[in-house]
Amino acid sequence: MRSRSLSTDYSNNDNIVIILSPGKQRAFGKVSLSILWTSFEPFTRSAWTRSVMFKLKLLSISTIFILAGCVSLAPEYQRPAAPVPQQFSLSRNSLTPAVNGYQDTGWRNFFVDPQVTRLIGEALANNRNLRMAALKVEEARAQFNVTDADRYPQLNASSGITYSGGLKGDKPTTQEYDAGLELRYELDFFGKLKNMSDADRQNYFASEEARRAVHILLVSSVSQSYFSQQLAYEQLRIARETLKNYEQSYAFVEQQLVTGSTNVLALEQARGQIESTRAEIAKREGDLAQANNALQLVLGTYRALPPEKGMKGGEIAPVKLPSNLSSQILLQRPDIMEAEYQLKAADANIGAARAAFFPSITLTSGLSASSTELSSLFTSGSGMWNFIPKIEIPIFNAGRNKANLKLAEIRQQQSVVNYEQKIQSAFKDVSDTLALRDSLSQQLESQQRYLDSLQITLQRARGLYASGAVSYIEVLDAERSLFATQQTILDLTYSRQVNEINLFTALGGGWVE
Repeated sequence: MRSRSLSTDYSNNDNIVIILSPGKQRAFGKVSLSILWTSFEPFTRSAWTRSVMFKLKLLSISTIFILAGCVSLAPEYQRPAAPVPQQFSLSRNSLTPAVNGYQDTGWRNFFVDPQVTRLIGEALANNRNLRMAALKVEEARAQFNVTDADRYPQLNASSGITYSGGLKGDKPTTQEYDAGLELRYELDFFGKLKNMSDADRQNYFASEEARRAVHILLVSSVSQSYFSQQLAYEQLRIARETLKNYEQSYAFVEQQLVTGSTNVLALEQARGQIESTRAEIAKREGDLAQANNALQLVLGTYRALPPEKGMKGGEIAPVKLPSNLSSQILLQRPDIMEAEYQLKAADANIGAARAAFFPSITLTSGLSASSTELSSLFTSGSGMWNFIPKIEIPIFNAGRNKANLKLAEIRQQQSVVNYEQKIQSAFKDVSDTLALRDSLSQQLESQQRYLDSLQITLQRARGLYASGAVSYIEVLDAERSLFATQQTILDLTYSRQVNEINLFTALGGGWVE
């Protein structure tokens, strides 16, 4: 590196050295202008200390005024308009007129069944996905601390000892002790460091929202897995009860065959129905085992699960909705807040990319002393101080800064699109659950009425068969329809519970306990 120096009197025993040095970075040209003040005053606790303290105070005052003029080149944040209607479309059956606005009552109040709340609490303590999300928050916080530290002065101390002597032994070996302090600070005129710190801060906030999203998803997953287990158990229970009824019917048909009141065909039909139900039981047992495995996985533990008790209804408190449910409630969802923080981080990155086009100023100041005797290191009069203000001006970098700015702008546009997509997806989630809420309720009511009718039909079919008025096929059809309808009602009950959970989480519920 070539350098040009100019020396002139600054004060008593002071020197000013101006160094003009072209940067030598690959594909990046830069001119560095450094002004080096050095003092070789005697290292005494009187003259040297007073001189240094005066100059450091002057530097501190000057720095305060300089920093007051710092600006940020980041674009002013404006939240994108939500590309969805202002309000949700609600049917009369979905409304709760007494409610004045939607309120998250907390998942402990939403899930009435204490078994569910206990399992959720256990999962929150043991689930690996939630633990990983918490670690990612800590990672983002540490990254922010690393970046933010560059905004503040860096103070380093050094000390050492140097041994020297002649190669042929013609000179005695000497030793020299040295010690020093160096203070380095980059003036953030154009907000490059601040914007880099802000970007990592927003990413840290985004990671917090991501953890909230995992928390809410876990609450939903545990409850759905639990109800899936109860569904499998209830389906298995009904299949076993149905098998008992079919076996009783088979015994009755067998008696009818002995008395000559029926034929072998009816007996074979009854036997076929028994075997079909046994196959159904085997399937339901497999479903229950898989449901247990899924529940243990989401709980994060493989201890014994609580005993099944089946689908009884009333395990969930219905979500109460006002007549004017605003779509603005979606802005409180953690996934949307995460996307918004990511958008703010993208804005800050644009500010940092813009600041790279402007000069950067670094202030370096140091104190040092050297002596051949350790005992006289700070009293031998060999101390010195230096002050180096340095400005770096970007001149040529093969379009790197321009490309970095373009990259930051494109990523910011991507963040806007991602934010809008998140809102549209959230709006669809809520709208789907609201539409399915009414549909499932109507289906369940109709199926329940149909079940009542089938029970009457089965009783009459059995009576008519006993009297010889109808064939056994009529009884079989009624029994099959009854069994299928019972399974359908269970499926609808489970679907309605899951849909209510989905509505609860789609509105941002599941974080507040």
